[in-house]
Parts: sequence; structure tokens; C-alpha cells
Amino acid sequence: MMVRKLCIVFLAFYFSSTYAQGEPFQAPSYTINLDLRPEDRWVEVTSKYAKYSPQIVAFIRQKLPADLVPLVEKVAMYMDEYFPAPFPAEMKGVSKGFNLSLADTILINIMYDLTAFCTSIVAQDKQGNIFHGRNLDYSFSEILRNVTFISKFQSKGQVTYTGVTLAGQVGLLTAQLRNAFTVSIDERDKGFLWQNIFQALIEKALPITFLIRTVVSTPGVNFDHAVKVLSQMPLIADCYLIIGGVHAGQGAVITRNRQSAADVWLLSNDTSKNPWFLVETNYDHWTTPPPSDDRRDPAIKALNKVSQKKLSAETMFNVMSEHPVLNNETVYTTIMQAKNPEVFNTWIRRP
Repeated sequence: MMVRKLCIVFLAFYFSSTYAQGEPFQAPSYTINLDLRPEDRWVEVTSKYAKYSPQIVAFIRQKLPADLVPLVEKVAMYMDEYFPAPFPAEMKGVSKGFNLSLADTILINIMYDLTAFCTSIVAQDKQGNIFHGRNLDYSFSEILRNVTFISKFQSKGQVTYTGVTLAGQVGLLTAQLRNAFTVSIDERDKGFLWQNIFQALIEKALPITFLIRTVVSTPGVNFDHAVKVLSQMPLIADCYLIIGGVHAGQGAVITRNRQSAADVWLLSNDTSKNPWFLVETNYDHWTTPPPSDDRRDPAIKALNKVSQKKLSAETMFNVMSEHPVLNNETVYTTIMQAKNPEVFNTWIRRP
């Protein structure tokens, strides 16, 4: 345990010390106090990142079809009916802190979980220890590198769950519930983007990031329960949900349609047998990724080179740093291990 902690400290020190040379650097961290009123929980964050909100909104609005704006503005008027607590109140607090309309704040929250191209890996070593790595890629990565931070959700002085957040977002794309499970989301490109948004708003489906935060904040939830809920809840769009647990075999990639799971792919319960790792990018695992965007095969090659015997937080980071798993649009890399929650860390990438 002491050796593992020293390795994590070394990684954090090394990358933060070489930031000036263009290397990965430690993401900042903020505490989200769940004992505060929902409207007040993000005040520190919004005061820090308010200067970036016009850039984010401008990027989103230039991608919008004209027909969508009135619909989002209508949703903003009835936000408490469209989204479960605490999300409406928290988004109102974000809107105030960023000096944005509620419609723009809603757009920030539903856009983040619809347009990301990512790589997520869940793997187990010979002892059945589960490691989870994820790279988040975005087309406007330079802006998002400036607004990415670790969010530690705290109640009664204790951290209850942890995530990686993009400023203005109140849901989670990457999250860890200590001693239970880790989870990340990859986009599944099915249907038209705006068709997904229209249908979600009309049918009051739940944004994916809201569902992730809801699950990690549920008392007593474990890996099996998380897989069940994440397989069944109606969502705003198709996606891949990658989950890691605390025991051997507790790793899954859920391929989601909007209404339910199309497939659930699991690690082997036997650590001496395959699959000892699952690699998900943005394509169904039973299909072949296009040659123009094949991050899957390089990741698999890197994992086989590391070997199950030498799998660790450090070697998982190395795998996530292999080209093109790491590419010019990569915003951050997160390494997680629910069994050893102190492993959780995030680095901003500047490839």
C-alpha cells in the first residue's frame, strides 16, 4: 500500500513539475459541499471559471440549428419539471455565477455528454485488482483544458464520491464511488445529434451525466446495482458506459440504446483467463473500428505489451498515453481504482 501511494505521489509531482515543458499537469481540485443549498454548491467554481463561459456558449450556439433554441428556452421555463433534484437548483446557481441564461446553462449540460470521443479501459491484474483508465477527447479541447477540474463531493466533512467536471456541468462524465465502482461515458454515434436532443427534451429523458451522478450518490449502491440501473434507465442518447468494481470480474462495458442496453460485455471472473481487459472507444466492440479512427487496436497492443502481471496505475497511465489513444483532442486522462480510492487522479493533457 505504501509503495502504491508513493508511486501516485511521484506521478502527480512529476507531471505538475514539468507543466512548463508541455507535459501533462495535475488537474485542480474543488470541494462541492453537499450540505449547502444546491444553488450555493458551485459558487467557488463559477467564480473561478466565469471568464470562460462566453467561449463555451459561443461554440455551442454556432452548432445549433435555429429550431432548437425556442425548445431549450421553453425547457428552461419549466426546468423543475424536466430534471430531478438537485439538478435544476444547481443549474440555477451556475447560471447566476456565470451570468448566463438558464437556456445556455442547460445547453452546456446536455452538450457535454453528446459530443465526446473517448477511450475507456477497465482491466484486472493477476490478483483481481480492477483498474480504470479514461481519456476524454473533444473537438474544442483547448477551451476545455482550461475548465477541467476534479470535483470532490463532500457531506458532513467526508468525501462521498469523486468526479471529473467541466465548468458549468453539474452532472459527471467520469466518477468514482469509493469502495464500490468507477464509471466513465464514451459517445456512441447513433442517430443525429439534434434528433437525440429534441427527443430527450420532448420525452424528458435523463441526460447521461445526470444519471451517472445520481447513481454514485445513491446510498448503498454497489457494482451489480450500478450495472443494472445504467442498463435500464432511459437516456438522452446512445452511449457506452464503462464500469469497474472492487472484485475480480467486476468490469463491464454497457452498450446503450436510448431506452435500454443493447449489450453488456464483462470481464472474466477467472483472472487466469481472457478477457482480462475491456477496451471501448466509440464503436460497438463486436464491430471493426474505421481505419481513420482506430484507437482500439493500439490500446489492445499496449495492454498486451504491459501484460496482466505488470498492470498497475502507472502502466495504465502509460497505455492511455500511447498514440493515437492520446491525440491532439485529448482533454484529460483519469486513472481510477474504487478498491483503493486514493489512486483517483486526473491530468490535463497537451499532446
